[in-house]
Amino acid sequence: MNLIKNFIISIFYIFFLCLIQISILNPLFIFLGCYSYIYILLILIYPYNKNKFLFLFISFLIGWIIDHYMNSGGIHAFSSTLSAFLRLKFLQFFDGKNFINKNDFSIYELPLIRKILYIFSLVFTHHFSLLILEMLKGSIFNRIVLFRSILSSIFTTILCIIYFFFRKIKH
Repeated sequence: MNLIKNFIISIFYIFFLCLIQISILNPLFIFLGCYSYIYILLILIYPYNKNKFLFLFISFLIGWIIDHYMNSGGIHAFSSTLSAFLRLKFLQFFDGKNFINKNDFSIYELPLIRKILYIFSLVFTHHFSLLILEMLKGSIFNRIVLFRSILSSIFTTILCIIYFFFRKIKH
């Protein structure tokens, strides 16, 4: 029953984040020239001690939906699945032994600096793999992928930190 409940809640998050991504943030790229993929927020906030297969599937699913609407050929699905796969390693790196010893660990418990570094690292990994695959796909020819990855990661990290700030006020 718990697995079904987590899946339904995750589907709601997927729907909500895809709606924001497709209707607000994709048209915003035209004006700012900087990518922001807020759907990675699902990967950041998903509880680490839940079903890992379900988590990887949900991460793939949200990337696949974005790929479907953006007609991008699977690069979002790959990048979101890669980020979901590496998330646990980033958490272990930024929280170390504190993370390993807790069964009820939450991202909200991380100190602000570690939280920002964790978010930026995961977002940068996502954006860098996405932009590399986009460049290899041939849809754009851009030699400054690293620079675009950093700018896009900073913009998305700021949006994620705003989310965590409002979430902290709510609690």
